[in-house]
Amino acid sequence: MGLDIYAGKLTRYYSRNWKTIVQQLAEENGQKCVMTDGCGTEIKPIEDNAEIVQIQEAVIEWANSIAANIAPPFPTPLWDETAESDYYTDKPDWEAFGALVMLQACHFLNLPLPEYVESGWNAFEDSTVKEAMSKKIANSLLSDVALWLPIPDNAIFVTTYPTGNEGSISTVSLLKQELEELNRQIWKADEATILSWRNDKYYVPIKQKEPKRIFGFIRRANKTQKEKYRTKELAQCAYSMLYQAVCFAEEHQVPILLDY
Repeated sequence: MGLDIYAGKLTRYYSRNWKTIVQQLAEENGQKCVMTDGCGTEIKPIEDNAEIVQIQEAVIEWANSIAANIAPPFPTPLWDETAESDYYTDKPDWEAFGALVMLQACHFLNLPLPEYVESGWNAFEDSTVKEAMSKKIANSLLSDVALWLPIPDNAIFVTTYPTGNEGSISTVSLLKQELEELNRQIWKADEATILSWRNDKYYVPIKQKEPKRIFGFIRRANKTQKEKYRTKELAQCAYSMLYQAVCFAEEHQVPILLDY
């Protein structure tokens, strides 16, 4: 499954009243884009207001429980889930997000960043990323976090999501701190440069050498050759998307969530 970034109210997210960047671009071009779940069932937005209210109440109850269990407890609400608001979304997919995680891991372990990654690679199965994650440092990118809350704290904790599944949760402020530190240590880029990294050219595979031929036939081993991408460029592209999500989340006081 692909990976999208969503920043906005959780009621809107869980009622599916938002559109991925792929859906938006498809509609702009007069095309129909149908989103499906892991079983191939079409994902449709919930239109029944009573059901949306139930989702909203469940999210507020969940958020209040989070606030009560943080030490020291935070006043409620942690953010306003009732008011209507816009949202931000983009699609780094696993290759680019994984490249950013790899960059964070290599920076932490003081190792060189691999020059290339292949299409379909899984950063969380890479030995370098596994080693960095095993250190249990206070870093959300290396803690398998998929939800960042808009609260003034730098915590990482494991709890149940509103769906009932257990997972790691962090805060927007910690993610911002991590991104700022990476930029300060590696690039020292200004905002205009960071925004320029959000460029689809980074998803164009590098040109590879023509496979060797034996008597006019391509060797069978090259038929399964995977496309390669420059790790640094993919990491910068994902960085730009997360940076914009953090800016949006801070301005509108909303969570950031990875959708997959």
